[in-house]
Amino acid sequence: MKEIIQNLEALGFTNYESKVFCVLFEGNLMTASDIAKKAEIARSSAYDILKSFTEKGICNEIQTSSVAKYEIIDPKVVQDKIEKEIHDSYTSKSTKLKDSFDKLTPIFKAKELEGEKVDVELIKGFNKHRFAKFMQMVKDTKREFLLMNKLEGRVDTETDEVTRNFVRGGGILKSIYEASNDFKVNINGLWQSITPEHLPKFVTELQGDGGEVRLAKKIYQNMAISDRKVVFISLVDPTISRYNRSDIIVKNQNFAESMAEFFEQSWNKADTAEEFSRNFTK
Repeated sequence: MKEIIQNLEALGFTNYESKVFCVLFEGNLMTASDIAKKAEIARSSAYDILKSFTEKGICNEIQTSSVAKYEIIDPKVVQDKIEKEIHDSYTSKSTKLKDSFDKLTPIFKAKELEGEKVDVELIKGFNKHRFAKFMQMVKDTKREFLLMNKLEGRVDTETDEVTRNFVRGGGILKSIYEASNDFKVNINGLWQSITPEHLPKFVTELQGDGGEVRLAKKIYQNMAISDRKVVFISLVDPTISRYNRSDIIVKNQNFAESMAEFFEQSWNKADTAEEFSRNFTK
């Protein structure tokens, strides 16, 4: 019984309400005095709780010739009522939470002073918002997006759709992928390896989505550059699992320009799909 009372308290019942609730489940018509005695609580408290339970449709109040008696309503009905209350409460709180943050977030951005802006952001270890931050960077890009990817091809189908729209809108998209045996791509939600001999075909498919793609023999870090203003670096360390590594977001135009220059040098050294295919078959 102690465990049941604790569970009921976790659902929002008070200690006294939980005790009265359990007594009612004995299934007998009882007076408030009988219920208070069995629940070991004050009679006045029992009266208040029973009145509340009656109003909520948890129990029935039956008037006899001498005194009012109480009995629990069909347990299945009571359970459904409580489940509905929990669901409605969750939905209401969730809606209020979202509404509040939708209104508060613009205030936060508006109050951010120029001198207080963070120019370097570090994301360490597993962070479910990592991909969201990367996607937001892609969506915020206006004219040019440069990508260097060491291990993984398409991160997600959402990325494909966003980049296609970006290119259709006149944006410049250049991607360099490492031509290694570890190259992987997300196909229908599953990571699959792509061997070097199949890379040219994969690159051709990527170019069909828009943008230019080249293959490099070696890429040391995953990096994305947005409009030569923001740089997203996903640090690569084979000795650390992917979900325990760190990402760095640098919002500094001089740094972004220097990384864009490095990207262009790497781009000029990298092979097109046709060049890679010829070199691979030699």
